[in-house]
Amino acid sequence: MGDRIRLLGALDEAGSLSVGECLPAFRETRPMAGLASLVLQRFVEVELDQARIGPETAVRRRRD
Repeated sequence: MGDRIRLLGALDEAGSLSVGECLPAFRETRPMAGLASLVLQRFVEVELDQARIGPETAVRRRRD
C-alpha cells in the first residue's frame, strides 16, 4: 500500500511521469510488478501508442 500511495502522490504533483521515473517509488514490491499491478487495478494508465513499454513511456493517474 505504501508503494501505491508514494506513486499516486508523485503523479498528483507531476501530472505524469515516465516509467523510469516511477520505478524508484517502489520499495515493498519489485518495481515492474508493482507498476503492472497498479495498471491492472486501474489506478494508473500507461501510454500505449508505442510498440513496447519502455523507460520513457508516460504513466498517468487514471481519472474516472
